[in-house]
This record gives sequence, structure tokens and C-alpha cells, in this order.
Amino acid sequence: MFEREPLVGTMTAQVAKIIGMRVVGGEFLPGDVLPVESDLCSAYGVSRTTVREAIKQLSSKRLIDVSPKIGTRVLPFADWNLLDRDVLAWRLHAQFDTKIIEDIYEMRLCFEPRACFLAAQAGNAADMQLLDSRYHALAAAYTTNEVRAAAEADLAFHMTIIEVSRNGMFITIGNGIKAALRVSSEMLLRHATRPSEDLDLHAAVHRHILAHEPDAAAKAMTDLLTASQARLLPYTVKP
Repeated sequence: MFEREPLVGTMTAQVAKIIGMRVVGGEFLPGDVLPVESDLCSAYGVSRTTVREAIKQLSSKRLIDVSPKIGTRVLPFADWNLLDRDVLAWRLHAQFDTKIIEDIYEMRLCFEPRACFLAAQAGNAADMQLLDSRYHALAAAYTTNEVRAAAEADLAFHMTIIEVSRNGMFITIGNGIKAALRVSSEMLLRHATRPSEDLDLHAAVHRHILAHEPDAAAKAMTDLLTASQARLLPYTVKP
């Protein structure tokens, strides 16, 4: 459905990603015990140190728990750190399911319209100049066939609004779901039948924030997110 990210980083990070994808993709279910260390070393052709460090990373993300008596066990879904950048990306890549998209958009609808309100209400001249440049970069990206570049421009536009809101909690949440925003944007752009409509929705957000119209800016973001969710859901898989 979308371009998968290439394996990058250390060998430890690569092994953590492979095992993490198997967990979030459902190959290893909650309560399952992972293969023993020696088997993982053989399967991935790596040292025991690499496997141990990968397991530590996954444990810190609350995907697994290591017990001397039981072994390495997959934790219940409720324990997972769902805002962890890697966990979120792995879930989206393992299966682009309906539930995660609904959850992401419910979260976004809770804070992004309010971020628009705050940006329009209190953004200074430098903020408006930055947001204006982000919008024009997005508009330019929409005229190309580079889906990933357009998705990055879309992400930059939304993150700029969140940052201009000056709400530290919004900024933290926004940074936490960057992976989801990026992949969602890619999916939308790949299946866009009329990209100009999507750009028009962004233009309304841009226009109302620059005009310092908080209520109109919030409504414009609500309209944009609602339309995006409706367009994206048909391409998801029901869990």
C-alpha cells in the first residue's frame, strides 16, 4: 500500500524492528513466549549481545517482559507504549488497520483544531511568516508526483501549526505521532483522485490562521481532518 522504510541504523535496531514487527503484526500474540536467545541469534545471524540489546529496546517500549522463570513474554496490548515512535510505525507497516486510523484521527480531532485556534489567536508575525512558507511549500509539493516529498510538506505544515499554538502538551503529542501523520499523508496522496480538494482544505486552515480568525481556523481544521479520515478509511483493513 505504501513504501516500506528500508532497514537502517545499527544491527541491534534492525533486529528490534524485525521482532517488534512480528509482535505488533500478531505473529507473536500477547502471552506468547519468544524463541530463546540462541534461536534468535541463529535466525538473524547476530551475536547474543545484539539480541539482548534488541530485547532491552522492546522491553522499554512495553511490548515484551523478560522474566528469568518464564522467558521473554509478549505483554497485553494495553501495556504497549502506543505513542512510541517505533511502535506506532511498526503497527502501521505491519497492518494498516481501521482501528488505529480511527484512534489516530480521534486524537487529532481532540487537539489539532484547538491548536489552530491558539495559533490564530496568538501567533506573531514571525509565526505567520513561517506558516505561510510551510503552506506554499505544501502547495508546490502537490504539483509534483513525489508522494513522499508531499507527505513531508504536509507533516511540516501540521507540525508548524502545533508548534505555533505554544501548547507544550500539543507539541509533545504531535512529535509522538509523527510517524502516523507521515504514513497517513502518504496513503492519502497515493489514493487522491482530486488533490486540489485536499489542498483547498489546507488553504482554508492557512487563510483563517493568517487572518487571526480562531473559530474559523478551528472549524477549517476539523473539516480537513474529517474529510481526510473519511477518504482514508476505505483503504484500511478491519482488524
